[in-house]
Amino acid sequence: MRKALLVVDVQNDFYETGALPVSNASEINEVINRAMKDPVYKVIVAGQDWHPSNHMSFAVNHGKEPFTPFDNGKGIGPVLWPVHCQQGSLGAEFHQDIESWRFDYIVRKGTHRHVDSYSIFKENDGTQLGTDGLLKTLGIEELDICGLALDYCLKYTVHDALLAGFKINVIINGTKGVEANQGDVQRTIEEFRSAGVELIER
Repeated sequence: MRKALLVVDVQNDFYETGALPVSNASEINEVINRAMKDPVYKVIVAGQDWHPSNHMSFAVNHGKEPFTPFDNGKGIGPVLWPVHCQQGSLGAEFHQDIESWRFDYIVRKGTHRHVDSYSIFKENDGTQLGTDGLLKTLGIEELDICGLALDYCLKYTVHDALLAGFKINVIINGTKGVEANQGDVQRTIEEFRSAGVELIER
């Protein structure tokens, strides 16, 4: 079975000193770098949040505080975020300790002002980003998925990958969660197991 590795949003703004920090995020870097060296993967695809400065998910663009509940019904919601992963910014760059030169493809997401994108398969309004077509054209049937954050962008990526018909494995020591609400990470893991996703370590 032809296999690919998906690396979700390993960008500076999601690490410990970034605008939307995930606790202990840097601990996953060695795991991801080790995985990327494995010849079992026919292709490595990375997701990259890439927002314009006027993105509607940014709280400042509404004169509101970050994490204020918000839903425009068009793919922005359920809350507003701090400014993060702004196009061309240091925060949008891949973390310096990630061997990003190993990425074969980069899927930039959240590039449109009025629509956000958590998954690297499609925007939150359902618009496809081309990842499904790319992988299937390459004959990929199985995906190992890692990156940030377990209970947000990685979760949505897994969800869409399942809908697309891929066999899914989550590299559990290659991801960290936000845990915005107590129990979010465990609930996400249980959702994965219920959906037939295998949790593996690299």
